[in-house]
Amino acid sequence: MSKECDYCRFRDPMPFVCKFCGGSFCYNHRLPESHNCPGLTKLKERARESRKYYPPDKPQMVKINRPSSLRPVSRALSVIKTSYSLTILAIVLVSFFLDIIIGFKYRLYFALFPSDFFYQPLKLAMNLVTHMFLHSGSFHLLFNMLFLYFFGPELERRIGGKKFLKVFFISGLIGGIAYVLWSLFIYFIFAYPPSPAVGASGALFGVFACLAILAPEIRVHLFFIPVPMKLTQALVFFTLLDIIFIVAGDPIALSAHLGGALAGLLMGSWIKKKGLHIAGY
Repeated sequence: MSKECDYCRFRDPMPFVCKFCGGSFCYNHRLPESHNCPGLTKLKERARESRKYYPPDKPQMVKINRPSSLRPVSRALSVIKTSYSLTILAIVLVSFFLDIIIGFKYRLYFALFPSDFFYQPLKLAMNLVTHMFLHSGSFHLLFNMLFLYFFGPELERRIGGKKFLKVFFISGLIGGIAYVLWSLFIYFIFAYPPSPAVGASGALFGVFACLAILAPEIRVHLFFIPVPMKLTQALVFFTLLDIIFIVAGDPIALSAHLGGALAGLLMGSWIKKKGLHIAGY
């Protein structure tokens, strides 16, 4: 539930509660030092007042708490729990390693096969979701997860976690359906056998398109273009690139990219029209 920051009055969909003063703060003022926490000041004063001094002839044993080796893991898990984007990223990484360990059978069961439209429609319906958590290789995984890491939390902070999940999964579903229909069209017209699809690209294009509608002022640097581009310009660039590759007969599931982007544009426009987002900051 979104709340106003007690320090700057910014309405954050995922507010942080200070354990010293009990106030609600945005991401930028979540630390006690960032909002001049009165609770932390009082705690320090009480600690100074209650400090005991011992005579030099009676040394006291001081217990040193050694940092646990599992503390970095627990901190990473706590960060993941606070963000749906990072939770999805963690699930994708686990799925990638399971794919390596189990092998062909894992992908056979969870990848999106267009031919299942005729033979196993229930499996096809399930794979419209599961295919988002599989990837064809380390480079494919790296590119998509970097995309999710940078743009997912940015959208999530603006529309909230639940709406972010809707944008992600609806875009992925629409992208998967677009790929199945395009593959069947190509098969019946040109007799080109359909290939299984894996990857979260359709869902991520939806996230990117939705963010481009809600925060067009954000600028990004592409690897091969030295000049920063607005999100809307980058979205148009990637869309035109996908259309060119589709016309050229590239086998990558680019139709899923376009389907996911269209879904993200529609949802972003609806969210903006209803005023259900937080303006850029």
